[in-house]
Amino acid sequence: MASDVDAVLAVLEGAGFERLPKPLVVAGSTFDFDAAAKGTGVSHDLVLVAASPSAPRHLTRLLSGLSRTLDQVSSRRPVSLVLLGQTPGERTMTVLEQHARVLPIEIEAPDPEQIRKAIAVLMPLTLPSVTARGQGPLLEVTTRIGAALSSEHKALVNAALVGPDEVRDSLRRFIDGAVEAADSDEGER
Repeated sequence: MASDVDAVLAVLEGAGFERLPKPLVVAGSTFDFDAAAKGTGVSHDLVLVAASPSAPRHLTRLLSGLSRTLDQVSSRRPVSLVLLGQTPGERTMTVLEQHARVLPIEIEAPDPEQIRKAIAVLMPLTLPSVTARGQGPLLEVTTRIGAALSSEHKALVNAALVGPDEVRDSLRRFIDGAVEAADSDEGER
């Protein structure tokens, strides 16, 4: 499990988290989790890593004690617990979830992508680049219409370049013109 703990820490460090010394010391109290990391920059999370607990009661006491200590020092860091290996029973999970966001990784020897998926809520969002997003919406519309692009379509697209009021006026003129044409067709009959 030590290599799994290191793999989780490597993914966290790649996302800008800073590995904390072991054992974790908060306000003079020592907490012996398998590993810990803290968010830097935009993330303020305190991430704890625990291998599958052979003694779930010990893990719940450890997390409960850390939670109380963080409350006493008025910490605002959200706490997440990455739990490696088999997930403990429902009662233990309920107690753990009272003190931290629990992110289980039940896969044996997870690869970095599996770890990233399991702890995705901790990972920074990556937005696509402007060039990856494709063409602008109006160009997309005209491309999709293709050969069926009429002069009316072009007028509405050009109006959209100006703004919503121009689109409304252009559409109103188009509808008025269609109604007048229908009225004149009826008048000729």
